[in-house]
Amino acid sequence: MSIKKYRALLETIESGSLTRAAEKLNYTQPGISHMILSLEDEFGFPLLIRGKNGVTPTAEAEKLLAYVRQIVNGEQKLREEVGRIHGADVGTIRIGCFFSLSIHFLPSIVAEFTELHPGVELQLYVGEHGEICQWLHQGKIDLAFMSLPVPGEFDFVPLFDDPIYAVLPEGHILAKRERINPKELLEYPFILQQQGSDEDANRVFEGEGLTPKVRFRVRGDEAIQSMIAKGLGVSLVPELVLSRRPQGLILRPLEPEYHRVLGIALPGGERAPALKRLLDFVEDYCARAGNRA
Repeated sequence: MSIKKYRALLETIESGSLTRAAEKLNYTQPGISHMILSLEDEFGFPLLIRGKNGVTPTAEAEKLLAYVRQIVNGEQKLREEVGRIHGADVGTIRIGCFFSLSIHFLPSIVAEFTELHPGVELQLYVGEHGEICQWLHQGKIDLAFMSLPVPGEFDFVPLFDDPIYAVLPEGHILAKRERINPKELLEYPFILQQQGSDEDANRVFEGEGLTPKVRFRVRGDEAIQSMIAKGLGVSLVPELVLSRRPQGLILRPLEPEYHRVLGIALPGGERAPALKRLLDFVEDYCARAGNRA
């Protein structure tokens, strides 16, 4: 069976569209459709449900996806190893990350690494904590820049500690304090990330045995900061996220101190040459920046 057919099936399912899959893989739409029909003939059952709004996998296709990804990923690793033997610096690395990391941390890493290794393609997949864990399980990404906790079956390479601050609107009574105990925030309306996101604030309150008065659950760090600036509540936010904060916010360190550990989560076992290069580069980059965990 052709690797091209497997790749066409994966891209079609992930994009939800035969047309988008064709554009991504540089085929015609009839060409993609023909490859998938050929796979359906070989397997003996339908793989896609075709509708007005695109395509979705059948129940039978869902059962095969993990194995198809293993084949496609294995072929990529084989090509990288052959390239390494010939002295070439090639490969594709699929990276999962939070939105905040895609803005405040990863661009410099991607730019510098790509300049050093132009033959290695880096693909970014941006999502919430729960989505990224799911992508790791599915094999959709090769590694993830994320914070603890990570699923137990994955390795975790810590990179640096990211302090968590109490974030208040200007004029708030607690702004007079140099440090703030999390318990003091219980008196005020709290703005929290929606469930399934990287809930750093929840981990602080759980560590202290506290329950905040949650007024809003919001998707996105920028939305939380804007709402605080308008005086709608208070929150706990990591330092990295606050690097481009809007006006009208007051930051205060916590007492006791809390931080999140940012690092790289990835499957154990043998790693492709390009992936090893990226891991070494990132650890060196963080060491040079002086923020290694």
